[in-house]
Amino acid sequence: MNRNQEAILDLIKACNLITKFCANLDQQFFLDDEKTQSSVLYQIVIIGEAVNRLTPDFIAKYPQILFNAIRGMRNRVVHEYKEVDVQILWEVTQSNIPELLALVESIDKLEN
Repeated sequence: MNRNQEAILDLIKACNLITKFCANLDQQFFLDDEKTQSSVLYQIVIIGEAVNRLTPDFIAKYPQILFNAIRGMRNRVVHEYKEVDVQILWEVTQSNIPELLALVESIDKLEN
């Protein structure tokens, strides 16, 4: 398995874990539950690290994925953790993560 394939599998796993962590939760529960927030934030760091391992050629091949935005979110979580807005984090879990998962799963099928 090459570097890109490993990173894609890490992306899929992290997205699936976020989905699992947030399944059957309502927004208010998420906003009040630091344990779930922390779990999601860690997986966002994993997603950012996986994106950082992708080769430039691979990234150029899939412009529909906003790799720079993913890196930016990872950097915010790691370096500006006190500035993370949990309302935005909730929205990411509900829209961005499912979209990213669908894209990455389709790329995984194309690449393998």
